[in-house]
Amino acid sequence: MSYSQDERILKKLLKEIINSTPGLKYVIIIDDTGITIMSESKFILKSSTEEDISVEKIGAIGGAVFTAGEEQGYILGYGNIHLQITEYFKGMIFSLKVGKGILCIATDKNIQIGLVRAIMNKYSHKISTVLDRYLQEEKGEMNKELKELFNSDTISLL
Repeated sequence: MSYSQDERILKKLLKEIINSTPGLKYVIIIDDTGITIMSESKFILKSSTEEDISVEKIGAIGGAVFTAGEEQGYILGYGNIHLQITEYFKGMIFSLKVGKGILCIATDKNIQIGLVRAIMNKYSHKISTVLDRYLQEEKGEMNKELKELFNSDTISLL
């Protein structure tokens, strides 16, 4: 599998984030619809039944929760969401809007919130720039493939 330059940059940024401080478990970039674009983790995801948990499920749920929080902010007149923090008994999830996507970080319970915020803010602009370009290229490639599929010469082959 060959990766584009943007995919390599995103992967490198995710590795830098996950290794930036102890206590970070998973870093996931999802698009606005909740589809996981890329992820990095220090651990293999397991459920209580020892079956693999899908990173895609975490991304989809994270996207839905972020979108719900965004809508709640609009209703309250607070404007756009900047950062969403969900605290659980055993850990935390931080979600930040990065261009056309969302950066999600899952952490241990005892993480310093300000440190995670600083890490996210440090990388958000670069991720946003690369992600927006990557999603634009991907959309353009998909449009090219759809046009080719419905090209009159191609349809006659079906």
